Amino acid sequence: MSRTRKLTLSALIAALCTAVMYLGVLVPRVSLAIAAMAGIFPAAVVILCGSGWAVGSFVTAAALGLLLLPVKTVPLWFAFFFGHYPIWKALLERLQTRIGKPLIGWIGKLAGAAVCVAVLWLLFRGSFFAGIPAAIRSRVPLPVIALILAAALIAYDIAFSILIGYFRDKILPRIK
Repeated sequence: MSRTRKLTLSALIAALCTAVMYLGVLVPRVSLAIAAMAGIFPAAVVILCGSGWAVGSFVTAAALGLLLLPVKTVPLWFAFFFGHYPIWKALLERLQTRIGKPLIGWIGKLAGAAVCVAVLWLLFRGSFFAGIPAAIRSRVPLPVIALILAAALIAYDIAFSILIGYFRDKILPRIK
């Protein structure tokens, strides 16, 4: 694929991510799910153009979301976790394939997610639990929340891998 096509695809994916993030303004109750949906699209850039182009697409989409959208919850989740997740997922899975130890990939994903969520928590503590009622927040201890987030990440990663496999097997042959 030529550099012009890669640039065009990366820009279109960034615009698509921003458009999907706008849904968070329309339906604020599912902002985390919308950020996860927007985070799926950079995987296509990773597969078709490579990680370098995906980084550019992610940075552009995150910047557009943070600058243009009036509600910042979805762009923040996209910028701090879901937008770059496909990039480091691909890098970690390549590494685990190279060294032959699948546990390394899972440890890297969980550690990376913990760092991203911790940074997001430290910077934006007030809006972090915006969608969770205060009664539930006060009763659930932090380690339980961490375990729930780890289980959610594992489920998201497995579903993401299935979606990537479907893209490679069914959609990619029709595009090329």
